[in-house]
Amino acid sequence: MSALKLYIGNYNYSSWSMRPWLVLRKSELPFKEEVIDLDVPGYKAKLLALSDEGTVPVLKVNEDYLPDSLAICEFAAKAVPNLWPKDEGQKQLARDVVERMHTGFKAIRREAPMNLRRRTSGKMPKECLEEAAEICELWDDLLSRHDGPFLFNDWSIADAFYTPVATRFASYDLPRTTRSDTYISELMSDEDYLEWESRAFSEDHTMPETEKVNL
Repeated sequence: MSALKLYIGNYNYSSWSMRPWLVLRKSELPFKEEVIDLDVPGYKAKLLALSDEGTVPVLKVNEDYLPDSLAICEFAAKAVPNLWPKDEGQKQLARDVVERMHTGFKAIRREAPMNLRRRTSGKMPKECLEEAAEICELWDDLLSRHDGPFLFNDWSIADAFYTPVATRFASYDLPRTTRSDTYISELMSDEDYLEWESRAFSEDHTMPETEKVNL
């Protein structure tokens, strides 16, 4: 087994770090992790020492460095295929759903950044609310196709990608349907997520600019 080390940002804020961390935990592949505090003096130099992109997460595989959340998840799925749905058609749909999150929903990222310690019910911008409704519509459609609690019945990489989104609904009290609310509760009661959340609540680091968004 290759020696794996995952470099991540802060638990409270780094949504992109959470995604592959959850996938690696579900894969049961052994890995170490290192947190790099974000938005502090010298943090960018640390990130650029890991990859040209200068972002987290980055997975070190032996002496190679693999940046990008989705690429890391695909690496894990090569070793543990059941991280994607078994059916080829469902697998492709899951990949499409993940890509939609990977490249889209920019308003909700901007107006409701991940902040696990935050609880607010202030008025949110229209574009953010429209994307929240779009996400709920996507979730409801996928969940209506089976009896399982996750987007493709069993837990998959798609659920890892939408877990940080689910936390935004809780943090900013975004409107959601009954079915989506049940899905959010399922994701946020997962034992691996709860471990991540407990670390977020206990870490001291804060990002003032993120804390100011939509106060």
